Amino acid sequence: MRCLGAFFWGLCFLSCTVQAQEQSTLAAEPHRALLAELLTRHPGVLAAMGQLQSAQHDAEGAKWQFLPTASVGIEKNPQSANGLTDTRTTFARLQQPLWTGGRLTAQLDKARAQEALANLTLSEQRLGLATRWLQLWSEVQAAELKSQAFTESEAQHLKYVRQVQNRAQEGHAPRSDVQLSLSRLAAVQAELEQAKAQRQQAISRLAQMYGGPMPSQTIRWTAVFQPPRRTDDSNRSHELWTVMALDKHPSLQKSIVTVNVLRADADIAKSRIYPEVYLRGELINRDISRTTQQLYVGLTSNFGAGLSSMASVASAQARLQAQEQEIEVKRRDISDQIHADLQTIESQGLRLTYLLQAQESAEQFMQASERQFDAGRRTWQELMNTAREKAQVLVQMADTQSSRWLAQQRLALLAAGVEAYLQNNSNP
Repeated sequence: MRCLGAFFWGLCFLSCTVQAQEQSTLAAEPHRALLAELLTRHPGVLAAMGQLQSAQHDAEGAKWQFLPTASVGIEKNPQSANGLTDTRTTFARLQQPLWTGGRLTAQLDKARAQEALANLTLSEQRLGLATRWLQLWSEVQAAELKSQAFTESEAQHLKYVRQVQNRAQEGHAPRSDVQLSLSRLAAVQAELEQAKAQRQQAISRLAQMYGGPMPSQTIRWTAVFQPPRRTDDSNRSHELWTVMALDKHPSLQKSIVTVNVLRADADIAKSRIYPEVYLRGELINRDISRTTQQLYVGLTSNFGAGLSSMASVASAQARLQAQEQEIEVKRRDISDQIHADLQTIESQGLRLTYLLQAQESAEQFMQASERQFDAGRRTWQELMNTAREKAQVLVQMADTQSSRWLAQQRLALLAAGVEAYLQNNSNP
């Protein structure tokens, strides 16, 4: 019994430890933990996985084309004059291609390229979902910071309104000042409600993409953004970031693999021009007494209607050349995205530095204005203007931090790839 009890308590301790570690991981970087779960069960990912399985079966089937083709059949002549004999003919054939002008090899190459294409489509789907997830996450964080800014501003305005009301009751301020101060408070409360609505909408979109209610750990949206700092990754050049992204970007790899598919199509079209050589063995039974075995070496060719095979070759080569140009288009698009994100990180980091200075100055100025207001050297309008300016600085900081954070995460995602990003192996 003691051993059993010790085992039970040890199991409970181990379970609690694992749960604590999971909660710690989720609290540290919840957007990565939830994204990893999303990418395993999103309908788009599941559909891409089904397409990949289909392509794998097609590639397996293409290998069997090199083996002989077996066929059996039975025929009967209803016009036979002699009704006593068996007029049925049964046969079994086995045909082995000897030379197909490269058709079978090209079909196998195409099937394998399509399998690689389906795998890259899955990776592309995961990358697109991860990018969209980070976009929604940044919107939630920005809305949360704005809500915090207007909540603080509302508390300050409430304090000022009470001070104006007290002065009006003592006869040191007119009643109109009370009405004006209440209107200022109502304006701030309207901004707060709008920020709360934007926050709720952003969370709803995030939950819809997640496919269900968000875990309770993520309800407390904290400010994950940090002041700008220089890291080793910040010194990487645009060319280095681009090389890292091009090496892993599934859209570019898809364009390259698509060239292989189109090249195989061109080879298949060319193979139709050449004759195919085959070896066929037959076993034919025409009646009870006649069974024949025959062996053929044959040659067949199919040029299509009106030599249409020639046009098919030209069409396949034109598609191949167009796809090769598409690769360069993809390269430039990815390079432009990297360049835009690097510029955003640099410019928004500099802007955030200035806004932090402005926030500190606004805080000091508001404290000084409150002391001067208590001493009668400041009006309540000037005091509320100071509080409003501080709130505006905080709202600008929310947008700046959100934009910079999104550019950082997207850059890490493109350069490291989805799997490495989920493992938190890259932090720009």
